[in-house]
Amino acid sequence: MSIWNLFTLFGGLAIFLFGMMEMNKHLTSIASGKMKSIMIALTRGRTRGYITGLGITMVNQSSSATTVLEAALVGAGLLTFQQSLAVTLGAELGSTFLAQLVAFPSISKFSTFIVALGFILVLTLKSEKGRHIGMTVFTFGLLFMGMEMMSMALKPLRSYEPFIELMKNVETPILGLLFGLLFTMIIQSSGATAGITIAMAMAGTISLEQAIPINLGAAVGTCITAVLGSLTLNWEAKRSAYIHVLFQLIGAVWVFILLMIPFRGERLYIWGIKWFTLNVMGTDSIARQIAMGFTFMPIINHLIVFPNLNLIVRLFNRVFPEGETVKPFGVEFINDQLINRSVELSLMMARKEILRVAEFVQIMLFEMKSAFRSKDPKVISSVGNLDSKIDTLHKIIISFLARLSQRELSEKQSELCVNYLYVQNELESIGDVIDKNVMKLAEKKIRQNLKFSEEGFKELEHLLRKVNRRFDKLMMVLRDDDIDTARILLSTYRDEEEEKYKELHIKRLHKGLEESIATSSVHLDLISYFSQINGHIAYIADRLSLVS
Repeated sequence: MSIWNLFTLFGGLAIFLFGMMEMNKHLTSIASGKMKSIMIALTRGRTRGYITGLGITMVNQSSSATTVLEAALVGAGLLTFQQSLAVTLGAELGSTFLAQLVAFPSISKFSTFIVALGFILVLTLKSEKGRHIGMTVFTFGLLFMGMEMMSMALKPLRSYEPFIELMKNVETPILGLLFGLLFTMIIQSSGATAGITIAMAMAGTISLEQAIPINLGAAVGTCITAVLGSLTLNWEAKRSAYIHVLFQLIGAVWVFILLMIPFRGERLYIWGIKWFTLNVMGTDSIARQIAMGFTFMPIINHLIVFPNLNLIVRLFNRVFPEGETVKPFGVEFINDQLINRSVELSLMMARKEILRVAEFVQIMLFEMKSAFRSKDPKVISSVGNLDSKIDTLHKIIISFLARLSQRELSEKQSELCVNYLYVQNELESIGDVIDKNVMKLAEKKIRQNLKFSEEGFKELEHLLRKVNRRFDKLMMVLRDDDIDTARILLSTYRDEEEEKYKELHIKRLHKGLEESIATSSVHLDLISYFSQINGHIAYIADRLSLVS
């Protein structure tokens, strides 16, 4: 194997891994950060939780990423440990999708065309979502280009005796498993390991008997990311990551047993994979055999784990006992029975619940400053968790008020109920502006290492302080029915400073101030979002000022 083959091999590996990671990032961006809310909304039953974990992992191509997100939600009380179990199992199967994708070797022939198409889309699609779509296509092509380069570089190894001897050892299941475990702990993606084994098989340098144990080890090795990601979280979050390791170990044990059983001159698991791909899928492609071998690992595991899940959890709890129970996040003051008891009490309790939402919004507003001062993305994540809590409360409060409005209400009660509906909708909208818009800008600033000009940052901080002060006054209105303060908020809604600061920023652009040019889109968008939040505050004040 020449030095040029080595260059091509490592270059191909780099392109393959880069393509996989970037495709994951841009697919996740296309989903617009909705994975968290999807996971919260669709995990109320084991079947739905399983499908949710499967679907999310097919998009982000990382069971570890799904498990880390899931652990964070468990830590925040937005998911329970029990709800997380089915998501974890679904994620294990979803992580095999990449292997099935790269098992289409004919796509490699079109890799350069796909890269070119993606590049054209990046140039022509001007919206942020459009660029993410273009980059997804571009990196999808890179994935197969890297596969093709690795396959070409590895072909000389078919006759390289030391390599042949090494791979004979890997064929021993325990050694192959250890090799796959260590390699995947380094690259932190079982799907990537499976893709690399497929590339090697396409080059004729590795057999199915050698690839299966490596991928079995990879399935266990990928858990390291979830475990590391849970280290800074609470005990329940850690438990949701640890049980991911247990599930993968159970599957590894069963597949290992099947690999040790001789059957018709082969190992039983190998024979079963060959039989299935030939008789059910109509192909004897080694790439497809490796992909199916990787996919059948979680399928066999789940056929065993699901019927015995309660027993497994009980045994798990003995080793990793439940800590102080994290109460599932939800409403504290309202419930369905309350509506039948008393309309007046229902309105009082609804108001208390809305105040909880307002308090979460208040924290989010306060955290906005930290997000732009700090380079720590954890601030952005914490704001996202607060918005998820607001969304959870929002659905229940709106449903509660809608049912309450169907009762026989006095004119005053009806007016209050309608106003609370409007107020809750506006508060939820403020949370969305902060999480979906402002935090995206903060993330962009961190990712691109942008720096505001000194004057620009002072202006933004001044506007942010004003937004916070206005919301603090709104809290007084909500808590104390302070109609006078509500009217003051309305009278000061039109803020000429926002337009003035836009003009000052544009003047700095004309002067060619480098920092202003670099942060221009972020700066102007932030002023617009602050104005939008002020609009929501004014609308709430307007609704509350109408109540006499």
